[in-house]
Amino acid sequence: MAIYHLSVSNVSRASGSRATATLSYISGRRVHDERRGETYDYGRKERVLRVGTLLPEGAPAEYADPAVLFNAVELHETGRTARPAKKIVVALPREFTPRQRVQALEEYIRENLNADGYAATYAIHDDGRGNNPHAHILVANRQIDPATGGWARLKQRMEYVLDERGERVPLIDPETGRQKTDKRGRRQWKRTSVSLNPLDRKAKLKALRESWANTCNARLDETARIDHRSLEDQGSDLEPTIHEGYAARAIERAGGVSERCQTNREIRRSNSLLTAVRTELGRIFDRLGELFAAKIGRLRRRQARPEPAEPNWRYFEGDARRQLEADRADHTAAIRGKLMGAKADVGNREEWWRSHGTEEFEAAKQIIDVARAASREARDANIFKRGRLLRNAEQVAGEQSEKLRGAVPWLEDTDIPSDWDQANRFRMRATKAIHDHDMQPRTGLVDELERRLEQAERAESEKPSPEQVKALALRMAEQRERAAEDPTQDMNRPEPSGDEPLDLSEPEDLGESGPFEERSAPRTKADLLREIRQRADRRTGQQEAEQRQIDPWQAQPPQRRGHGR
Repeated sequence: MAIYHLSVSNVSRASGSRATATLSYISGRRVHDERRGETYDYGRKERVLRVGTLLPEGAPAEYADPAVLFNAVELHETGRTARPAKKIVVALPREFTPRQRVQALEEYIRENLNADGYAATYAIHDDGRGNNPHAHILVANRQIDPATGGWARLKQRMEYVLDERGERVPLIDPETGRQKTDKRGRRQWKRTSVSLNPLDRKAKLKALRESWANTCNARLDETARIDHRSLEDQGSDLEPTIHEGYAARAIERAGGVSERCQTNREIRRSNSLLTAVRTELGRIFDRLGELFAAKIGRLRRRQARPEPAEPNWRYFEGDARRQLEADRADHTAAIRGKLMGAKADVGNREEWWRSHGTEEFEAAKQIIDVARAASREARDANIFKRGRLLRNAEQVAGEQSEKLRGAVPWLEDTDIPSDWDQANRFRMRATKAIHDHDMQPRTGLVDELERRLEQAERAESEKPSPEQVKALALRMAEQRERAAEDPTQDMNRPEPSGDEPLDLSEPEDLGESGPFEERSAPRTKADLLREIRQRADRRTGQQEAEQRQIDPWQAQPPQRRGHGR
């Protein structure tokens, strides 16, 4: 995949750089510096694929030799902080053939540098194995005058510094706080050096970046285009990678891990994940758009059809109201019956506890009684034996505590005391805890049923709303119309047993599934009245059964026959 890279840097004497030394590095050749009398040979020839020099109009022919060109510019620049050249580094797309690389590079130099009077030498590099193709462009930092063939005179000039109002800013003497004057008494104003070199202007640098992208894109396929803008300017929130450099890649080739390369790997992994998430979200949104469009289409087709006439539901209004009240009453009676059964189960379990207990209780009682026997023996012993028996009681209590933890693992307090009184209190607490643990599912069910019964009784005391009555009456009317249109559907329906509730309205929120779900409706009013009468009979039978129910707490134990003492 093609990537974009273009960087511009100065060859500055202030930082120890030389145009001739830089030429030696990028061209892989030995270059002699005539101004300093030094010879440079920094290049790595195996990395250099091609070197070429392009001159502007009017340049001397001998400048076609890059050593002559950059020695001439070094000799012309005399300042200690002079910048005789600039270096531009560009990444060459891997999709380019060697010929396309040269064509794109020379076209770029002619249109952006030679056209403005700059001479430049380029060198195409890779890493020696065909990877990382890139080019170095060394540009003489002074334009060539096409009329004379010599170097242009001015690269910068001094201009006055202006304030916000466009007026000159005075030069203040820090000692006196007044404006400085020269020997003739003329006032002094702040001035600054303004570069006349186009390569020093920000607009020119932006143009260089954009032009390189355009030059490459003209030769690249649409799927491999590059963009000179930063990710921020593109409106992308992807994280940009950092420049790795030759040293970092050398560490990686040697089998090490470069911090800069590792950072870039993490950035690429994060960007890849973000791109994948965006792609998946785009697919989801596209699918949602398709579903939404299909839904709109169905709604429009439905709206185009004429509205069916509403059936005459007023005829069934009274039946619907009575049916709703009856179903609520049945729902309440059903919960009340479950509550009675749950309370009876609690009573039976309590009776069982009084006579039998449970396996956990018997095991715990035996374990605790062993420790209690040892503590009682220590309590009743005389003064000479008490110390030994107390230690024995502590040991027995520890051993029995371990057994108790194994027998009743859910018991929170399993440390049996070695003191007699404390052991008795512990036995009572353990008995209550085991009893409560065993009874909790039954007592919890009773509490839940009581809560549901309270909700059902509250719902039964309220009158059905007009909306509920109308909805049920509409369903009854629709069922009557369907039965009239297709009389055979009732012939195939099995005969009701008499215990099935009616399915004549929408489910209500009564704490469980609605009493009208999965039910069949009567065909006539006579069927409806018969159903109501049967329910009343069942409710009467349930009330009689409640009266005959024996409360196990009030049950008296059977009287023993025979003589008693």
